[in-house]
Amino acid sequence: LRLPLSPLDRAAARSAVAEIVSINKAKTAIGAALAAAADDLAGARGQKLIVLITDGEETCDADPAAEILNLRAKGIDARVSIVGFAVDDAALKDTFAAWAAAGGGGYFDATRPDELAPAVQRALLPPFEVVAADGTVVASGVAGGDPVAVPPGTYTIRVLTDPPLDFPGIVIESGGAASVTLAE
Repeated sequence: LRLPLSPLDRAAARSAVAEIVSINKAKTAIGAALAAAADDLAGARGQKLIVLITDGEETCDADPAAEILNLRAKGIDARVSIVGFAVDDAALKDTFAAWAAAGGGGYFDATRPDELAPAVQRALLPPFEVVAADGTVVASGVAGGDPVAVPPGTYTIRVLTDPPLDFPGIVIESGGAASVTLAE
């Protein structure tokens, strides 16, 4: 745990990340990191987000997919997003995307150093739901992520921040599209 559990302090987070030293050919303990995150978040209240940044596959014989599911089994409501840095294996990217989807988050790719910060920023964006007039959630996604398809109708876009932000009266016509913009 590089930073104590608290609201995001961007300067402290930048400093902590800048202190990380990359070691070539080091083991990548993704499953152990997720298990440690579960311990760190036990008892924490409010929305939780885990952003896992990795440059390679799990190499320590753990099961990251099982650890993501274990978060839920422990009652920890945390969204897990993954940022792949300089990952060139398409199958590995697909695996990361599947893990992130299982964790309610997204996979964000950064192939070059200048793409890392924007990828992390996208990973920090909140999830959203598309809610029909009767209260049924018809689609969900992550802000800044892939678009979601819904049938024509009038919807509320609910951004799952704390507290949630509702954008009511969004009309989708056949073949149409809509978007909402979140301000910082």
